[in-house]
Amino acid sequence: MSHSEIDQFLAKQDVPALVALATDGNKTLYHTAHGVDPESTFAIMSMTKPITSVAILMLQEQGKLSIDDAACKYLDIFKNRKVVSNVDTSARTYDEVPQEHDFTIRELLAHTAGFGYKFCNDVLFAFDPKSELSFPLVHQPGSQWTYGVSTYVLGNIVETVTRKSLGEALDDLVFKPLGMTSTSFKPRDNQTPPYRWIEDTWQAQPLFPEMPFGDGGLISNAEDYAKFLRCLLAKGAPLINESSFSEMISNQIGDLFVETQPSANPGFTYPFPRGGGVDKWGLGFQIHMQPEPGMRSAGSFSWCGLLNTYFWVDLEKDIAGVLLMQVLPLYEPRCLKALDGFEKLVYEQLA
Repeated sequence: MSHSEIDQFLAKQDVPALVALATDGNKTLYHTAHGVDPESTFAIMSMTKPITSVAILMLQEQGKLSIDDAACKYLDIFKNRKVVSNVDTSARTYDEVPQEHDFTIRELLAHTAGFGYKFCNDVLFAFDPKSELSFPLVHQPGSQWTYGVSTYVLGNIVETVTRKSLGEALDDLVFKPLGMTSTSFKPRDNQTPPYRWIEDTWQAQPLFPEMPFGDGGLISNAEDYAKFLRCLLAKGAPLINESSFSEMISNQIGDLFVETQPSANPGFTYPFPRGGGVDKWGLGFQIHMQPEPGMRSAGSFSWCGLLNTYFWVDLEKDIAGVLLMQVLPLYEPRCLKALDGFEKLVYEQLA
């Protein structure tokens, strides 16, 4: 089958570098690159999170933890955590109250533990703590969906339980079983730099430093990440059983919804994600509750990374896609245009 229409669309996109790939459960259906080589590596940022989340479910299956355990069972630092109350950002004051309960690993996976990120949380951005972990929780555990450093904490739990560095643990648990030989926390010689739009042109920026963190530090490429996506299309095999997988992609936030996170720091993000007030969250993924006409089915799941890296998985249509770019800020409109056009053409020509 000719893929010329997809090729032509992607070649016209005003982004400095991209790699696009579509796969079904068995094989790569489409793979192309513009501005870089198809094998070029990218900082996938928060596309690290689903991999860390799968590792947590693997450790539960091995009997080494329960996701309903309090996180402080493994990390003493989170005992007696405080929560902000009566926040006044203009006066730069707030009160602290105790947690109503110790947040659990499940709440970390679901982003309901109460952690945020400074770049997309107005309270954290206003008070600018040294780190998000040094600040009280921004809400009571389980009371709200807030995108934040929860998966960083999960990475620390993986290290504690396995007694290995996170890189070693993920290599043993995920990368070696799936044959992901181009994925690690180590910077690569063929790594694509991040870009910003400055003075009417794309300008390359320095590579991010090595970040061996569970919430966003992996370096990978499209073909390697597709191996992980094929695992998800196979309902978790060979990494987790179907019961664990079903839990990962089912609503874990009850009556809550994924909420649009603000552009607290416009240099890093536009408001995100799409689907706020409609979509749910599982154990590591955004779950799309409504179909996108001509695109992903209801029940599909996805996530993205700060440098405009994106993936989605559609079990109903047995197709998944990954689009890797390296652009700040997140949700840069030209990147979203590339994503939407690529996805539509994948469903028109490949699904």
